[in-house]
Amino acid sequence: MLEVRRLSISGDVRERITTCTDHARLDDWLDRAATVERAEDLFRTSAELDGE
Repeated sequence: MLEVRRLSISGDVRERITTCTDHARLDDWLDRAATVERAEDLFRTSAELDGE
């Protein structure tokens, strides 16, 4: 999803996503990938994003 949206994906972000085995977390990240402005924002809470 992030690549399709042409967002820059650092090695750290790519590793965190590809090594995650928590399916609920991956589903959450997939949903969020449609709307985040930066790949790193996948890992931030909604409250953190609202506070910017």
